[in-house]
Amino acid sequence: MTLSKFIPVLFLLVPLASHAAIQPDRTRIIFNSADKASSLKLENQSKALPYLAYSWIENEQGQKDDSVLTALPPIQRLEPGAISQVRIVKQAKASTLPTDRESLFYFNVREIPPAPENDNNSAVLQLALQSRLKLFWRPSGLKKTPDVKVEEQITASQQGSSLQVKNPTAYYITLAYFGKDIHGIFAGYTSTMIAPFSTQTLNANGYSGNTFSLGYIDDYGGLRMLDVRCNGQCEVKAPPEKKK
Repeated sequence: MTLSKFIPVLFLLVPLASHAAIQPDRTRIIFNSADKASSLKLENQSKALPYLAYSWIENEQGQKDDSVLTALPPIQRLEPGAISQVRIVKQAKASTLPTDRESLFYFNVREIPPAPENDNNSAVLQLALQSRLKLFWRPSGLKKTPDVKVEEQITASQQGSSLQVKNPTAYYITLAYFGKDIHGIFAGYTSTMIAPFSTQTLNANGYSGNTFSLGYIDDYGGLRMLDVRCNGQCEVKAPPEKKK
């Protein structure tokens, strides 16, 4: 006995490094509040199949919400190898967001594959992959300059085998790396995002040393490292630049 038709599409939320056909052109979005809209490109990396791209915005709690920012068009067709654009448009409610710190949203894009050919009436499983990008609303009063790395303003204190990290800035800071040195992260550590003016405790899993390496993600998606040395108090600083 054979199963008729095909098994419904299974949606998977996966990192951008996976083999999704529909790929955004960046890993994070900075929306400056003075702008009316922000744009990003989507590419269909399949050379054989067209895909639909379904885009939407979520708030910080992960709830679908287009009252502040809206993704347009919400759905579009991309031919094989095609590149298209999504505009994230500011809504009137954006005026209610805090002006002294960033606000966090998420941009989502889900690929919808074409229905598979199924001439022999056998079971077919379809996977539709979804990408989720952090979207930071940045008030006009917050302006980063290339020569000032606000992430280097974080402070730290050691508590046994854990490190308490304080973010005194108005920006979200994503710590993608935490280890005793640059040669590997602590077991079980996953990327941690610290909200403006808040503190997070990072678990070093029994490590008894007093030196750490932290890595944060900059506005362009790059990983930048910080050295942490604790002796009563902790000193956080960027490592010396390598001579060319």
